[in-house]
Amino acid sequence: MYVFQHTGQLSIEEFHSPFGGKLDPNNRWVLLHKLIPWMSLESHYAPQFTAKTGAPAKPFQMAFGAVYIQQRLGVTDRETVALITESPYLQFFIGLSGYQPLPPFDPSMMVHFRKRIGPDLMKVCNNMTKANGIAMIQELLTESQQEDGTDQEQQKQLAAIEEELGVKPASLEADSNWGTLILDATCVPDDIPYPVDLRLLDESRETTEKVIDELFKQLQGKIGRKPRCNRDKAHNLFLAIIKKKKPKREEIREAKRFQLNEISRNLRAIDGMIHCGAVLSALGSQLYRKLLIASEIYRQQQDMYDNDSRRIDDRIVNLSKPHVRPIVRGKAGKKTEFGAKISISDDNGFVDVDRISWDNYNEANDLIARAIQYKEERGCYPARICADSIYMTSDNKKFCAGNNIRLSGRPRKKQAGAEKQTPEQQELFKSDLRKRSVIEGRIGTGKRKYGLDRILTKLVETSRTVITMAFFVMNAEKILRLLRLLFVLLVSIYFAMLWLWASWRRSGRLWAT
Repeated sequence: MYVFQHTGQLSIEEFHSPFGGKLDPNNRWVLLHKLIPWMSLESHYAPQFTAKTGAPAKPFQMAFGAVYIQQRLGVTDRETVALITESPYLQFFIGLSGYQPLPPFDPSMMVHFRKRIGPDLMKVCNNMTKANGIAMIQELLTESQQEDGTDQEQQKQLAAIEEELGVKPASLEADSNWGTLILDATCVPDDIPYPVDLRLLDESRETTEKVIDELFKQLQGKIGRKPRCNRDKAHNLFLAIIKKKKPKREEIREAKRFQLNEISRNLRAIDGMIHCGAVLSALGSQLYRKLLIASEIYRQQQDMYDNDSRRIDDRIVNLSKPHVRPIVRGKAGKKTEFGAKISISDDNGFVDVDRISWDNYNEANDLIARAIQYKEERGCYPARICADSIYMTSDNKKFCAGNNIRLSGRPRKKQAGAEKQTPEQQELFKSDLRKRSVIEGRIGTGKRKYGLDRILTKLVETSRTVITMAFFVMNAEKILRLLRLLFVLLVSIYFAMLWLWASWRRSGRLWAT
């Protein structure tokens, strides 16, 4: 059940603080609170709940604010709740009416928050927050341009801020192409150990043994003894191989054979216990899920063992995260990464996530769809698209040529020798190449600062929320940076006008004397 708990935005003056005084209106969390349109977004969040059934859910501002705080500060669920409990600014940001010394919610609620705020809702949040921030900055720019005390340097700085907003100038025709779209793809690794088939088999064997223990408790008095399991022997053999620096291929294969035989016997024992009256539904959802994954791991590993192969479709590399797949990237030092592959785009300074998949794909197929989406959002195609050489396919080139879009990127090896460029084209290509490096910086910032170098969540839906939230934080931080810069410029313009007025008064007094 969902209940609207307030009818408007909280003001900084209305926030109750037991320490006396008022909160600083220029604090970053207070500015961010004004930037996000909470009430409009809450109407998109509420429909996923029923009107009367169940306990009242936490409001959208609390759920979204908590996930934002965690992503921005890079902390765990428990640490997020602790920071919110300690800081009145964070409590104001998540929508509380006053400071309270008790935690506003249990840390386990963070999982539910991430499930409810999916990629679709995140995209709506990103678009609405970006539009609201741009409108705020444009309003301040309009007021500053009406002042007479701005010098040439300050006008250049105001023009640079306006350019960073990525808004099409009104002087251009509505149908004319405008703007720059930068495309790229990367892999965001999940928090899993390096996949080793022998370790995966050992974990699957232990899972089947736990299932046998639980099912035997249900059948006490119905069967004579528990099915036999060579637990110590199998685990000791696994340790003997895994601790070796360079085990021989024959030793690894023999250890795999032993683990596969143990899992096969355990699965047959589980089937026999089910025929005797045991119920798998009593295992609990987590153990039952692991049993299903372990049986699929056994099927895949047995198939690879029989065919003496190292490859199979939809290969599971982790028992806790079965959706993770090996993504062959060919990067220096990391030929293969294990996580989600994402396609991102830089739309005139703001980053969007276009695709998230744990299966490998060719990102060149996303260019046409992203250009069409650009036209739907802005009413025109981009003037240029900067991308890597993998995007330089014949279909993409035909599409860009037919819509008067300049597709700039390194040509493929076969095309590099055939295509000759004039000095002007070479200089234009170098300029576009420097522009494309911006998105590499976005990817690096997301991995170093906002947790995209290691995804800690275990579920597919929560991982998608974490990935999209990281880029939302980047866009919000850019708007806050422009607002702070614009505020400093407006203050400098104000003091410059005061200085001119004071100088005029002093000069008038001198002439009077």
